[in-house]
Amino acid sequence: MTVRDTGPAQTKTFIGRRAVLAESEALLGRARLVTLTGPAGAGKTRIAEEIGRALARSEAFRHGVREVRLGDLRDAALLARTVAAELRIVDNAREAGAGRLLDALYDKHLLLVLDNCDHLLEAVRDLVHHLLRGCKGLTILTTSREQLGVYGEHVLPVPPMAEDAVELFVARAAATPAEGDLPEVAAWCRAVGGLPLAIELVAARFGEIPLADVLGLTTVRQVCEWSARHGTDRERRLWAALSVFPADFDLAAAEAVGGADVPATLSALVRKSIVVATTSTVTGRTRYRLLDAVAEFGAGLLTSADEPLRRHVLHYSSFVDEATRSWFSPDEALWMGRLWEEWPNVRAAIGHALGTPGLAETGTVMAMNVQRTRFTASAGRLGQARDLLAVAREVITEAPLRTSLLAHCAYMAQAQGDMATAIPLMNQARALSPAPATDVHLLIVEATHLFFVEGSPDCVPLYTRIVDLCRQYAPPGDTYVTELMHAMATCFLLGAEAADKATTGLIRLGESNGVAWSHAWGLWNQGLYELLHGDPAQAHPPAVRALRIQLTIGDAWGPAFSLWLLACACAEMGAFDRAARLLGALRSQERVSRISFGGMSPFRTVLERADRTVRRALGDDYPVTTTLGADLRQEQAMEFALEPVPGAERRPVRPVLPGGLTRQEFTIAGLVAEGLTANQIGARLFISPRTADRHVVNIRAKLGVPSKAALAAWHRSASGER
Repeated sequence: MTVRDTGPAQTKTFIGRRAVLAESEALLGRARLVTLTGPAGAGKTRIAEEIGRALARSEAFRHGVREVRLGDLRDAALLARTVAAELRIVDNAREAGAGRLLDALYDKHLLLVLDNCDHLLEAVRDLVHHLLRGCKGLTILTTSREQLGVYGEHVLPVPPMAEDAVELFVARAAATPAEGDLPEVAAWCRAVGGLPLAIELVAARFGEIPLADVLGLTTVRQVCEWSARHGTDRERRLWAALSVFPADFDLAAAEAVGGADVPATLSALVRKSIVVATTSTVTGRTRYRLLDAVAEFGAGLLTSADEPLRRHVLHYSSFVDEATRSWFSPDEALWMGRLWEEWPNVRAAIGHALGTPGLAETGTVMAMNVQRTRFTASAGRLGQARDLLAVAREVITEAPLRTSLLAHCAYMAQAQGDMATAIPLMNQARALSPAPATDVHLLIVEATHLFFVEGSPDCVPLYTRIVDLCRQYAPPGDTYVTELMHAMATCFLLGAEAADKATTGLIRLGESNGVAWSHAWGLWNQGLYELLHGDPAQAHPPAVRALRIQLTIGDAWGPAFSLWLLACACAEMGAFDRAARLLGALRSQERVSRISFGGMSPFRTVLERADRTVRRALGDDYPVTTTLGADLRQEQAMEFALEPVPGAERRPVRPVLPGGLTRQEFTIAGLVAEGLTANQIGARLFISPRTADRHVVNIRAKLGVPSKAALAAWHRSASGER
């Protein structure tokens, strides 16, 4: 964990306040909760940033320093989710409480900075209380206009700038003050109470407007009024419009919300310190933001926020549309970075749209499309996505959009193995759709129900049909996800020949596209094929490579599936100690990601078989070894999973099936016992009749039976023994 770079600290040097910095750092060395208090514009945020930066450099906290800005958060119910998002903590839970924060931070030696808490005092007070009680290594620094009132809180009032106020004025002045101006500058700095924000706003106009004009200004609001009065109409309008942004934004967003002539006007606002310019770590381009007190004043300049908020929604709707069309491309990492960067704006736009007549459908489509970019799953933001979609279900009452929405929500739940949620949503969507055979959203839910709940091979041709529809009407990313589900289902539910064909096609598709995410899933499917139809020892290397890619790109979703595959492969290989630890780590990962492999029938069947094999092999050592795996921290579990399996760890595995047959061979023997011909077996398993015949000959040779009739009798006897 590292300090989060924000705002002015990226572009301007920190001046003065050495005493309060030293006192704060010393206090944080012995107290677990420190609150910096002071009026708007006193510099609380800048001081907190500088403290965090200094403590990060000194490595005073083993797991670093993280800052969360709360000034633009208006819904107290989103506090825990917002903190989790800023800390990059996976938050896929339905509940929006502090549980995931406690799970993630309980063993961390970390400084958490919560900036601008005063408008959320009750919620912050409750969260801080629970975090300090449950996370013994956690220290919290907050900034607020008043103290929190939590037991053990140390309050440190931020004093006004003194001699360093003149130094700040000179450093920020648009023109260098003459020696004779300095007494007048010092007098005004004292009159304004040494408030840094007021000083910066006035200094930015020095030389343009006589200093005498500001001598009567003593508050930040008065200085903002003065700045607005001495600006142009375009500057005031843009200032007002930009106040609707809940976070930083780029030029395109400013132009969409602010109307005509934005670049020149925006540059003027930056020169006047009304807007702060920063540099994006994702695109390298300039981003902008308004400090809280400045944004608050700008909002007061609006006669109505309806129009700029509508433009904000439409701009980010277009952004999400573009992301949906573009994420499955070599620019995948860029799009994931941009979605991370813009997520506060996207989330706010969806929320506003869902609560605004005439925009609710736009907000609903945005909420669904964000999920289609795989951002919310990859970034561990499914909890926030689910919150927004729940609101959408309240306001969207008519088909066809409600049908698609319900099906979309059902599919999200299916992907997590949450069938208790998925099935009612699927049934509601079915009841609304007069022609389910033509609704792609509902079709994929039907196919996935057949796959995950019924374990029926009938899902495979249905996925094939959906792939064809997606190729005609959907973006490439949607097509690939359906191809992935098709290949996965084929491996689980059909024979080796069909599984090999589907897996090979998936790998080629991912490699040809140059997308790391899809390449990882191609490798994962290759490992699945080897586990189910080939050599389990050959499942381990591609699973490790898949996991390594997932961790490199910061995917919060895929690693759970890779742990599942590695645990099952190690069990089949006879590496029982390693398999037991991975099984324990997998259970922890399921809790974090809220993915339940027990809710997905094919995954559950293979996992249960692996678990039985390991239990039988380890005996009384099984619970101890799995607990060791469950106790690993996330990063430790992933490091362990990536290790190669030494030959010395492998033990011979007792044959699971009679006669030493593979699972496919035992299945074919059963079909012979049912009286099926080679043509019928081929049709059932999606293999050619010749391949079916060859399998039957090989099975008879392996078992030493002279005829198909004898093979059928053997299977009936073997099945009875089982």
